[in-house]
Amino acid sequence: MPVIFHAVQKLLNTSRLKTVQYVSKGAEGQLLHSWYATLLNTGFSGKLLVMYVHEPSLLTVVCRGKTIGGTWEEFLGRLPALLKKAGFPEKQIEWEISLMDSYVVAKTSSRSMRSYMTQMMLVFEGPYASYEGILLERLEENILDYPYSTPGKAKRYNTAGDYWREYWSAQHL
Repeated sequence: MPVIFHAVQKLLNTSRLKTVQYVSKGAEGQLLHSWYATLLNTGFSGKLLVMYVHEPSLLTVVCRGKTIGGTWEEFLGRLPALLKKAGFPEKQIEWEISLMDSYVVAKTSSRSMRSYMTQMMLVFEGPYASYEGILLERLEENILDYPYSTPGKAKRYNTAGDYWREYWSAQHL
């Protein structure tokens, strides 16, 4: 079952991909089907990061590179540890990863998701001593509990960590 990456135009250009609007549903019970992706500037010439943000939880994976294809394997490698930190049961992690056998790329369709990604980009701004010295795990952990405004919702602020903790507690694991 392919994962959908909704990529911003700059990332589409860098990845040399042409795409159209793509709408799809995940497999029954699949939680991690739709992701948004953008490039993060690091301040080092030619050295970028790709930020993947899950819709709707805002769970964020950060990979070194400039393209979706070039960061796909790293995305799959980094995701399980982040899911564990977010409170996912081991069986659910294995199942979600097993469903990610490929990806399709679509244009971004949600202005609110793009707005959240812009907020995240501000959190990730350097300065960094070196490109290799950027601690991706620390960036991901910081954003896991970063508060986002949620206008029109009962809670005015939420975090990706709270989103998943509330989800799993409602499942009565």
